[in-house]
Amino acid sequence: GNWVNDKKQQQQQQHPTVQLFTKEGCTLCDKVKETLQSIEPDQPHTLLAVDITDEDKKEYWNKYKWDIPVLHMNGLYWTKHRLNEEEAIGALRMARDGVFVEQRGEPDA
Repeated sequence: GNWVNDKKQQQQQQHPTVQLFTKEGCTLCDKVKETLQSIEPDQPHTLLAVDITDEDKKEYWNKYKWDIPVLHMNGLYWTKHRLNEEEAIGALRMARDGVFVEQRGEPDA
C-alpha cells in the first residue's frame, strides 16, 4: 500500500509554484491573478504574491517596479505585464513536466 501513497505525494510536490510580484493598487496584477485562479482547477499550482514594497524585497523593487506584474515559475523568470489562459496553461504544463526554462526579457530597471 505504501507505493500508492508515495506516488500521490510525488504528484503533489510537482505542483508548480508561481510567484506574482505585485504591489497595492496594481490592476494588471489583479488581472493576472484572476487568470491564474481561473485555470487553477485544471492546472493546480501554488500562487504566492510577493509585495515588492516590503522592506526585504528591495532587490525586486529595483528590478521590477516599472514592470509589475512580473511572474516567476518555480523561481525562474516567466513573464510580465499580461497573461492569457493559454500561455498560463502551457507554462504550467511545462513546469509540471519539469521542462520549464527561464524565459527571456526579464526586466532589470
